[in-house]
Amino acid sequence: MKVKIHHLRSALASGAALTCASLLGSAALSKAEVLVFEDFSYANGGLNGRSGGTGFSGGWTSSSNVTAGVATTTGAESTGTRSLSTPFASSGTLWLSFDWGYSSQPAEGDSYGGLTFYIGGTEKFLIGNTWPGSGHDVWRMNGSGSSGALNYSGMKTGVARITLSAGATSSVELWVGPAGSPVDVSGPPLATATGRELAGVDGLRILGY
Repeated sequence: MKVKIHHLRSALASGAALTCASLLGSAALSKAEVLVFEDFSYANGGLNGRSGGTGFSGGWTSSSNVTAGVATTTGAESTGTRSLSTPFASSGTLWLSFDWGYSSQPAEGDSYGGLTFYIGGTEKFLIGNTWPGSGHDVWRMNGSGSSGALNYSGMKTGVARITLSAGATSSVELWVGPAGSPVDVSGPPLATATGRELAGVDGLRILGY
């Protein structure tokens, strides 16, 4: 199975919206503060040790490769992790946009991948493919049903609104659209997860198996 992630455009913004072209339906885009950004604009080769982007503490620890600005893996489990300079607060709203997908339909019962959130090295939340018993061909989140949006072949753009609260009380709403085009977030989300522990998130992981 092949897994491929295009430009992780991870922009977590305080306030009402995100300064990212992947969003529609908000009048406050220009006022948002971009906290994290990574577009993988590195020379082709291993991702390990690369330290571009903004909002991170240190470089990537990764077994993945970068090709033409895309972080990729083929077959075996392959990941990349990186710490954030500033952990998530215990209140407020963050907007996140990133591109991700499989190049071919993943096998049922034998795959996971996407963007994972960590606190102190412990996995807390995943947007992408959560290793469900079935439904590996659509976007999902921990604590939610499937979005109904295919995660193959090629990339899709996921946009998530994270509403932070202390303890396991945060919520996440997810919209998905074609990669490279604005995602309309003015309508109902495709999937919603509640009761999540996201205040204090201090690290991210990409890719999967």
